[in-house]
Amino acid sequence: MKISDEAWLWHMRYDHLNFKSLSYLQSNELVNGLPAIKIPKDICQHCFLRKQSRKLFAKEIAMRAKQILDVVYTDVCGPFDTLSLGGSKYFVSFIDEFSRMMWIQLMKSKDEVLQNFKSFKLEVKNQSGKKIKVLRSDGGGEYTSHEFSAFCEANGIKHEIIAPYTPQHNGMAERRNRTVMNMTRYMLKQKGLPHSFWGEAVVTACYVLNRSPTKKLDKVPEAIWSGHTPSVKHLRVFSCLCHKHIPDQKRKKLDDKSEVMILIGYHTAGAYKLYNPITKKVTSSRDVTFEEDKGWNWDSNTAPVQKYVPFQLIDDQQTEDNTMPTPPPIQLQMSHLH
Repeated sequence: MKISDEAWLWHMRYDHLNFKSLSYLQSNELVNGLPAIKIPKDICQHCFLRKQSRKLFAKEIAMRAKQILDVVYTDVCGPFDTLSLGGSKYFVSFIDEFSRMMWIQLMKSKDEVLQNFKSFKLEVKNQSGKKIKVLRSDGGGEYTSHEFSAFCEANGIKHEIIAPYTPQHNGMAERRNRTVMNMTRYMLKQKGLPHSFWGEAVVTACYVLNRSPTKKLDKVPEAIWSGHTPSVKHLRVFSCLCHKHIPDQKRKKLDDKSEVMILIGYHTAGAYKLYNPITKKVTSSRDVTFEEDKGWNWDSNTAPVQKYVPFQLIDDQQTEDNTMPTPPPIQLQMSHLH
């Protein structure tokens, strides 16, 4: 099955969100720009394999938040064996309980958690006009330092540290991080990306999840957070081949009018985040043409190749809170997950 089929194409663009959820998004008008799709009987083999070793979480405690930023969950994931393109080894996530909106920041060390929390606090206050009331985390040293406690106290934030061996009390953060990791593993595998792209995949997974349905909400997180129905018509298959237009003023008459890139994410300003496999530079552009069924040949590093994902006749199901089942390992490892 080729991704020229619209249902499969959106399955790939949405980083393997199942077809029932895609149909639910469209039929309930939870996002703009998603066409009506016919749910096929098949799903890709990798989606099926991820279900076989799915880890069940303890039931999380009842939601307490009455509005956005009443309760925020946070968790650190890492270290990864392979550094990201920017040299990161960890990521920290922040999840608003009320909207399920998620933010992720890459980090080179856990010492950056406090600075990232300060930046996150300022960002969400500027966006919403509201303040964080409760922050919930595990008891990792990055959250229990004197500096972290002092910052929370000075800003009127109640910091709740969950008791050891009670993951259900921080289940929302752990579940979301695990979902992001499962998506990341497949995003790297689908077009044979080097593991150094895990950071870009993690951030892109977060972006897509904020535009995906959750079982307990009647809107996608981005809509609840911003008050506006988001558009997804710009979504493309992660790591696909693309061509960035070179403006006339930046090239000579005989130069190529575009350069070959791969898609590695989305900028909030509306541009695509792109990577040049030859120069190894990251850039952004709005003027891009995509070949979504093709990927870069990382073995030769010289020419693009067409890659399709194998599909098999297996029933699909949605997991609770839009969590993705655990995929087979691809040796993208981290020492622990809080």
